[in-house]
Amino acid sequence: MTTDTSIVTFLVKSVRNLRTYGKLAVGILLLALGISSVIYTPSDFLFDLRLRMVPGTPPYTMWAEPPENLLAKVYIFNVTNSERFLNGSDYDLHLQEIGPIVYREKFGHSNIRFNENSTLTYTITRRLHYLPELNTIDINDTIIAPNLAMLVMTSYFSDSSYFTRTAIKVLLYKHESEPFVKMSIYDFLHNASSALLEDARLFNGKLVPSTNVGVLNQMYLKNSYNVTVAIGPKYGNKDFFTIQNVDGVNSLPGFNRCKPPFSRTSETTLFPQFLTKSDKINAWKAVLCKAVDGVYASDVSRYGLHGYRFEVPLNVFNRTEPKYEDCYKGDPPLPNGLADLSACYHGYPFAASFPHFMSADPIVSNRLKGLKPDIDKHLTYLNVEKLSGVPLGGRAIFQINLIFRDMSSFGSKLGRFTNMNLPFAYVGYEIEGLPVHVRVVLYIMTILVPNTQLFMSIAFFVFAFTLFYYYCKQWNKPGITNRTFPIDHKKCKEEESFIKI
Repeated sequence: MTTDTSIVTFLVKSVRNLRTYGKLAVGILLLALGISSVIYTPSDFLFDLRLRMVPGTPPYTMWAEPPENLLAKVYIFNVTNSERFLNGSDYDLHLQEIGPIVYREKFGHSNIRFNENSTLTYTITRRLHYLPELNTIDINDTIIAPNLAMLVMTSYFSDSSYFTRTAIKVLLYKHESEPFVKMSIYDFLHNASSALLEDARLFNGKLVPSTNVGVLNQMYLKNSYNVTVAIGPKYGNKDFFTIQNVDGVNSLPGFNRCKPPFSRTSETTLFPQFLTKSDKINAWKAVLCKAVDGVYASDVSRYGLHGYRFEVPLNVFNRTEPKYEDCYKGDPPLPNGLADLSACYHGYPFAASFPHFMSADPIVSNRLKGLKPDIDKHLTYLNVEKLSGVPLGGRAIFQINLIFRDMSSFGSKLGRFTNMNLPFAYVGYEIEGLPVHVRVVLYIMTILVPNTQLFMSIAFFVFAFTLFYYYCKQWNKPGITNRTFPIDHKKCKEEESFIKI
């Protein structure tokens, strides 16, 4: 009986000692967490994880599996006086805007690979998907549209040798080609194939990479790129996810004669962390073939998140910018408001501009009627959450145009297009919204944790000292024996007084 009582007593004492030492251990752990949270805040920890793009974390998953929230709104132009223009009755060409024709641009990141030099390589693929539920325009409706096959080819060869131009005229006569044709909206955008191009390909296959010159088909003819971006502490927040190379080339793709450099350029899905009002963003869109700057315009708030609105300057298509060698000037140089895109489109004389030639020199829209530039409708801007660099909303919008030089050698009808700049279509890419799970992650990272981390640190210290207080108090109770170190009662009383305060 005595033995049983001793065992029970021993167990009771052991449990009491375990509880006492447990309070001490947990108190030390909480004190360490409190000190650590002051030196290396929870917010720093979360953004450091994102800077390193650690697989399995929410920021990495949101990027690797991007939301389908990007709309592409396409606008085209119907020609309302084609016959009068061609026979010389009208000096100007009259255009009527039709749109929007709404698509969703779906893009994905695959072949993701972490490199030893603190970079991340991946393949981005983009495709358009028609959204019938969001469209009010029947894409089977017909329009009077420029004959893309004929006009692109003749414009391309307008400064070629006499024999080349003669061969082109023979092809035009054979196929009875006219500068304007009646066709469906769908064919104009996706299926502008032509027997003329088939014969031209036999004439010179290198100059006809595709017999389908539909506007969107040409824009998305190459829809996949291998991109390498900077990550990790080596590059820091200001260079986070900036492009290092595309398809192995450390300049914008598509150029040979001229090499437009990257300037802390981002691939539109993510931007550097901890943006300030003095920063600018630089974004590259493959179909535009150009990287454009965005400068701070105003503060914005959306979904309870805070960010900055960056706007693309109105001189972005001018010849005076950028300061490095102008890779978009054209030959001969284009006027302000147009940027040469021929390097990215097989040498075809295409140029980019704002919709309706907004902010361009007046000569650019010479002999065109029906254009109505509107800065509220046609300005490019992006709202970016200022800590994470995640886009909250915005619109990237630009127009594709065909540039004509001297066309008089192809006859009177085509001669009417001499020195004109003919718009084909313009596209506005709009961020539809952020999914709930993305908003929640951003709210936790940028609002909840930064605003509560001080209270978290105080709570760690309070709980730690509370446990130390009860630890000291426990040692004063009778029945706890076999103490292996002396207790500083004065210190315990001081801690007790601190807790009470």
